[in-house]
Amino acid sequence: MSYILNVPYADKDEAKELGAFWAAAIKKWVIPDHVNDLNRFQKWISVEPYSCIVRKPYLLAISTRECWKCAKEIPVVAPGAVNYYYLNYADENNPDDNDLVWVKGEEPTLFSDVEHLDQAVIDHLIEHYPFYKYTYSKFINASYWANNCKYCGVLQGDNYLHEEPGGSFCPTIYDPVDLKIISFDLEYDPIIRGSYGGSQSEDMDFSAFFR
Repeated sequence: MSYILNVPYADKDEAKELGAFWAAAIKKWVIPDHVNDLNRFQKWISVEPYSCIVRKPYLLAISTRECWKCAKEIPVVAPGAVNYYYLNYADENNPDDNDLVWVKGEEPTLFSDVEHLDQAVIDHLIEHYPFYKYTYSKFINASYWANNCKYCGVLQGDNYLHEEPGGSFCPTIYDPVDLKIISFDLEYDPIIRGSYGGSQSEDMDFSAFFR
């Protein structure tokens, strides 16, 4: 779908000229799907560096693992994307340059260590995957969106799921039966802030979601 911009009334003509579309249903300016240059709208996108705008299709990876505490087999999920843009520093080698640019992700990715999800994504997860929730981790002394055992409630750390070879989202041999990738519907493009672009996604089959 489209990404919602924060356009003040005084900027409406400029936003329109740059290609933004007025969504009457929500009374907001949005970036239409066919517009790929997000940088022209930068001043109306209020997010932190390294945040991602995920554009359609909106993906979830679904797998299983054995809970490290109760030893039961449990479902686990991870947000994913094939069409996304991340906010990066224009010159990463110059610490004094604060200019930011939106860069299109070149490869499919799964997200881990997720610090922020938009409310629409949270609502979908609560309804369909309530075990994926904002959880405090003693290991990293911080909270993030993570899988929890549906039986005993204990955290299943992303470091084990995404980084250890053989983990649910870091398979040594990829099998689409064991690791399914599905799409789900959202009305507007969400922001996700977390880790992305890991090599563990290289062997996964995202071909059904390219357009």
